[in-house]
Amino acid sequence: MNKSIFIVLVFFGNLFQPTNLTAQNYVAGGDFDYAPFSFIDKAGKNRGLDIDVLEAIFEGSNIKLNYHLSAWDSALFYIQTGKIDIITGIIFSENRSKFFDFTTPIHTEYYSIFIRSDLPFDNLSSLYDYKPIILDGDISIDAYLIPMGLFKNHLVAASLPEALAGIESGLADYVIAPNILGINEIETNSYKNIEVKGPPIIPSIYCLAVKKGNTLLLNILNQGIEVLRKSGKLYEIQKKWKINEGYDAKYNRRTKIIWFGFIIAILLLTLVFVWVWLLRMRIKQKTATIFLKNQELQKSEEKFRIITENSSDIIWHIDSNFCLTYISPADERVRGFKKEDILGNSLFSILKPEGIELLKEANKKRIIDHRNGIAPVPVIYELEQLCTDGSWVWVEATAMAYFEPDGTISGYHGVTRDISERKKAEKKLLEQEILLREHIATKDKLFSIIAHDLKSPFNAILGFSELLIKNSAHFEADTSKKYSEIINTSAKNTLILLDNLLSWAKAQTGQIIYNPENADLSAIVKEILSMSDSVAKIKDITLKFNQTGDIEVYADTDMLKTILRNLISNAIKFTYPNGKITVYATQNQNSIELAVSDNGIGMSEETQNKLFVIDKESITLGTADEKGSGLGLILCKEFIEKHGGKLWVESEIGKGSTFKFTLPLLAAFSHPLH
Repeated sequence: MNKSIFIVLVFFGNLFQPTNLTAQNYVAGGDFDYAPFSFIDKAGKNRGLDIDVLEAIFEGSNIKLNYHLSAWDSALFYIQTGKIDIITGIIFSENRSKFFDFTTPIHTEYYSIFIRSDLPFDNLSSLYDYKPIILDGDISIDAYLIPMGLFKNHLVAASLPEALAGIESGLADYVIAPNILGINEIETNSYKNIEVKGPPIIPSIYCLAVKKGNTLLLNILNQGIEVLRKSGKLYEIQKKWKINEGYDAKYNRRTKIIWFGFIIAILLLTLVFVWVWLLRMRIKQKTATIFLKNQELQKSEEKFRIITENSSDIIWHIDSNFCLTYISPADERVRGFKKEDILGNSLFSILKPEGIELLKEANKKRIIDHRNGIAPVPVIYELEQLCTDGSWVWVEATAMAYFEPDGTISGYHGVTRDISERKKAEKKLLEQEILLREHIATKDKLFSIIAHDLKSPFNAILGFSELLIKNSAHFEADTSKKYSEIINTSAKNTLILLDNLLSWAKAQTGQIIYNPENADLSAIVKEILSMSDSVAKIKDITLKFNQTGDIEVYADTDMLKTILRNLISNAIKFTYPNGKITVYATQNQNSIELAVSDNGIGMSEETQNKLFVIDKESITLGTADEKGSGLGLILCKEFIEKHGGKLWVESEIGKGSTFKFTLPLLAAFSHPLH
């Protein structure tokens, strides 16, 4: 992609950004004293490698870029609170990736050991005897100092210049810091008592970063960096700020040393006999020295072993074929497998198929990224792993791939931790969210019923009662009786609706107590039929009860009456005048089956599927345009299930409907549900 295409993409990306439709401005922040990456010079100008990279990315676009460099901890705060959009000179770490989205790397830097020149340094174990000074908030604390056991008897510095000044003045012995930054500071201040010793450690990936989720700006920056890298502009900027000079100088020094060693070797060949004699004299001295160093190495290895074996996280290594070559004892504590039982086995043998597929796809991406020059970074997975008892445990695995010179993967190092409790908490939160949505839907339903369904019967009661009051002297007896019956029916329907509303609300909040007892089913059915008879007579509907002998039911009588009242009321609503409604009761081996059958309008299969759903749209008017809330059947279903029974309907359009439900016998229901 050339520069002009990139600028067009930036323009349209900003044009359609939901939160930035008109203004095309971004604010970049970072450390004001972090040369050569970002700093404010004596003239008050923002300068540094990252500043030049940003200027080059947005050069020629219609996007205006402002700067707000500050103290580093303030910069981290500003980007999280939205005061700045881009942060410069930030090193990638797993913890930071929870809060930021990182661009592709701009530069890879190694940390070095900056130590007082007068202190002897044989290997890394020498550091245990010296006093470190650490950089507040630096990633080397968790990545190196704490695992190595060096995080003790230390001083804290707010910045690298402060730390190096402390070493120069003798307040501390060494600091572990980025190589280029440290060399730049030593040269700027002409320090004489500090030098770099030991091997480079802690590879650090320098990037730009945006606030988590700002994918639009992240894509703009990544595309810009790719354009600069392919055009060679990024290398020119790095060269301008002498990013690679330190390593070039090291390379030149190594070359000189090799040639010097070669010349010395030729000279030694001429003095071979003298050299052999001297070598023999020194063998004993060297042997003693090696013995001491081996002891020091064993102590260092012992410290690493203690850290590894006592870590609550599982530390592991697998080869390029995903076979385990090392695993720490924490795995046995988490999954129960002994180390000797799983070493040499494939990692895939303890993963589910979806986990295996996830790792294979990630591996393909690693290889493609490596071929495209993208430096490898740690990748985090959430997987289920097999335990000895056959169960599965959720783990979070952080893996880092290592490559051979030919580009093939040689193996993986990683750390795994048990996140089963976190997964349980996430599942519980999801369940609570679903329950909350259901409660909100219930509340909305109740408000809807109160607002609409209660209004109609009260309007009827008020309207007809007002007619009777105003015209009682002029109405004939039949007319007054008719209006009185309408008022009475409306009042009864309203009472049923209110009763259902109260029962429904109590059921949803757990206020209804299930209290079953032995009861005479025939008496309960006859009581409800008697209560419903006046409403049925208005439509000339016949109510009948067919029972095969006396049946004693074990049930909560209040709930059972509510169930029967709603089913019979529902049948009256959907039965034409001169129709018939019959209640059946049949005793089976372990239960009692009751049925409320009518010869009314019936219903389609689609209507049957909506009967027990809180949905205002699914409510159907009765044969005399009666309205209902739809709560009655839902309440019936909940009460029947509380008894351990079930409710179902058998219906056909034009042939009526039969609602059937079961209740337990006492002998089959010795342990009631609560």
